[in-house]
Amino acid sequence: MRRETLDDNLTQLQAMLDEMGPLVSRAFHDASQALLHDRRRLAEQVVARDPIIDGHRDAVELLAVETMNIHQPVVSPLRSVVTALRCAQQLERMGDLARHVAETVARDERHGLAEQARPLFTEYGARVAAMGDKAVEVLRTRNVVLAYELRADDDAVDALHREVFELMFGESWTAGVPAAVDVALLARFHERYADHCVHLADHVVYAVTGGTPNQVAL
Repeated sequence: MRRETLDDNLTQLQAMLDEMGPLVSRAFHDASQALLHDRRRLAEQVVARDPIIDGHRDAVELLAVETMNIHQPVVSPLRSVVTALRCAQQLERMGDLARHVAETVARDERHGLAEQARPLFTEYGARVAAMGDKAVEVLRTRNVVLAYELRADDDAVDALHREVFELMFGESWTAGVPAAVDVALLARFHERYADHCVHLADHVVYAVTGGTPNQVAL
């Protein structure tokens, strides 16, 4: 149904993102718990819910394109529409990464995580999940200060990513090559999810300020 005003469309786009964000955050939380606690049923639920996230992205894209075609917004409104498109794409990719973690658990009788790596992934998963929660909060509130915090959070996640590989290539690793492959993939999924959290926040900074985080001084 066609909406009467540009403001109506912008409000609806934000509402759609506000609904999509928590679904993505929950997906990663559940995938992480499934991984750490060998919960295959929970992993399967994450995989089954991913099309819902994809559907939200499709709806945002449809309304954003409609808004640009009908209302031809300029400057600030246009930034908001473009940001909605970009944020929906980031959220969809984050949902895919949560699904990848869950798929590793659901399809693998070993659950994809060597016991040696479990303590490290407990911290890794918690930090990445917290980044997802913060990114969703940035999207909801447009809090630029909070957006900048995600860059420091990502540095801590990158340090954990390095620790994972130090563990796998260290002399103490006894879980074997197949387990190492699984751990490497899982580490990559975690790291990329965190990266998308930062990208999501950067898009919000652009919507609010008209500049990138490197161009805007707090």
